[in-house]
Amino acid sequence: MSRSPADQPPKRRYDNRQRAQQASRTRNAILQALAEQLVTRNSGDFSVADAAQQAGVTPRTVFRYFPTKELMLEAVSEWVLQITGKVRIPEAPDQFGEAVVDSFEMFEANADLMRALLLSDLGRGVRSRLSPRRREGVGQALDPAVSRLTPAQARAVKAVLMHLLTAEAWWQIRDGFGVDGRKSATVIAWLAQLALRALANGDDPFAGGDDRLSR
Repeated sequence: MSRSPADQPPKRRYDNRQRAQQASRTRNAILQALAEQLVTRNSGDFSVADAAQQAGVTPRTVFRYFPTKELMLEAVSEWVLQITGKVRIPEAPDQFGEAVVDSFEMFEANADLMRALLLSDLGRGVRSRLSPRRREGVGQALDPAVSRLTPAQARAVKAVLMHLLTAEAWWQIRDGFGVDGRKSATVIAWLAQLALRALANGDDPFAGGDDRLSR
């Protein structure tokens, strides 16, 4: 005699949330292992075998989450972005100095990672994916300060100021002169404040001289 639907035992539902959480943990473990290669290796490529061993999975599992090394690089880029993205991009010229201080503090707090990003082929690939976003945001913030200049002049001023806000500037001062990021950020912020104040007052590097950038 068959049971009525009411008498049937309830079907066990598989907890999809638990499965998703496990998948997320596995993905993060793989991503962490890949990202750490930026610090420990000076290579233009990932070692999938090493990443799999560190994450406690098989190489096949790594490729299941990241089918190509291009996707691995993109994922690591996003991981780095989560760190560097904590630094607020200035929204106006008067916020530039604060952004320098925040950026250099972040560089110091993640010195090994930033050094690897700057010195390794793999790191340069990651940074190439991140730099345009930051450059665009900082450039837009500086636009009001250079609005009275010619396009060529404005581009020159913004290029120099934006370079002072980069990890390259932080590392060159730190490695070449032994000055930590907090001190160099203080000086850069001070210099930027002087430059932006001069621009606001109608003065600029090209005033009163033979300006080849006027064209």
